[in-house]
Amino acid sequence: MSYRCRLAWSLVLIFPVYLQAAELPENLGFDLLMSVVDEGVYTDAQLLKAEYAAIQSELLNVQGINDFNISLEALAQYVEPSQVITDEVNDDHQLAIVMKKSLLDAGFSNNKEQSVNARIKSYKLLMQNMRLSKRIEAARNFFDIKLADLKYTVDNEAISTAYIKFNKTQERNALKQSSDVELLKAQFEYQQVRARRYESETMQRITRARLAESISRPKELPAEVIVPEFSFINRKRPDYDDLLKRVLANNLQLRLQQLQVEAAAYELAASRKQHGSALSTELEWREYSNELPSRNNWRAAIKYSVPLYENATAKSAVAKALANLKKQQSVLIKLESQIRQQSLEVWQRIYVLKARQDIDEVAEEYRELYQDRSRAYYEMEFRTDLGDSFVRVSEARLEKSNNYFELVIAWMKLAMLSGLTLEEYMQQ
Repeated sequence: MSYRCRLAWSLVLIFPVYLQAAELPENLGFDLLMSVVDEGVYTDAQLLKAEYAAIQSELLNVQGINDFNISLEALAQYVEPSQVITDEVNDDHQLAIVMKKSLLDAGFSNNKEQSVNARIKSYKLLMQNMRLSKRIEAARNFFDIKLADLKYTVDNEAISTAYIKFNKTQERNALKQSSDVELLKAQFEYQQVRARRYESETMQRITRARLAESISRPKELPAEVIVPEFSFINRKRPDYDDLLKRVLANNLQLRLQQLQVEAAAYELAASRKQHGSALSTELEWREYSNELPSRNNWRAAIKYSVPLYENATAKSAVAKALANLKKQQSVLIKLESQIRQQSLEVWQRIYVLKARQDIDEVAEEYRELYQDRSRAYYEMEFRTDLGDSFVRVSEARLEKSNNYFELVIAWMKLAMLSGLTLEEYMQQ
């Protein structure tokens, strides 16, 4: 496929004819969400595709530097005849076709093309990295919906318990069995719990809208999200040295920045050769209204030029390109440091979250057993903390789910650092 054909297809990607996308189901699954993200129809991806096509058009421009230059020239002029010419003719019009072609330019055009090619490759990596980043963003928004629902369950159970306590305190206060201070305290606690429930109820809508907006489906708010069992959750962490070696070799951001350094190096070489020696050819056909013996209709020439002086403009271009190369090299060094630190932090976080899993399991089991005992006491009218036990069980499940989701996100980040999706990483 020719370059122009590839450019045309790129423009199709920028201005796609969107078909009617299938609506998301009310019960949204995690795998379906990831497939929607991979389609790349969200706004950020479209903006990046537009930038990518702009760079491709820049490549077309660079490839045309040494292309044939064919022009039609027409000259209409009135002249004073020479004294040596017997025929006094004042009209001296000309019509010409001129073709020029650069043969050698000291490597300038080649370096410019290599620079643009490196930037094109970097944009491809940038699009891949955006996809991985968008997956993590969508996954976090997906889990936030589940957490918002669990939080609402906690606050909804808490308000029932607080209201019962407030109601009983009112009854006791009416019988002069409790003070006004105790009544106001019970009412204050009930109002606090009610405010928290209102907040958690609004977060249910907010989290759903946030997810829908992030994937450019603003009108498709899921009623429920279905969280799968992630089989890798108890997987052993990789050896850190092996992980770091893989990350430094495959991290998309690092590879992208390495290409930026490569592009800057080619740009520097091009700036040094832009005003260098050049070899070109010219072919010309010309017709005259006033034919003279000294004139010719055809002309073919080869021209070789060597600059003898480098002006300030050329020096400035080289200095600017050199400064940009040093900047890109510094960015690469800084990025390598950041990637190493991120790798260590994510690797260690998985360790901490896995340790907290055991705590969450014990906490949930304890709360459920305590709830069973409270139910038995309630039935025997021995104690009345059954409502509190329901709240504590829901809180334990909320905490367990939050830790579980954080662990999934941590594994996704570890995969992204290695330049892979979660599924690709777990298949290694």
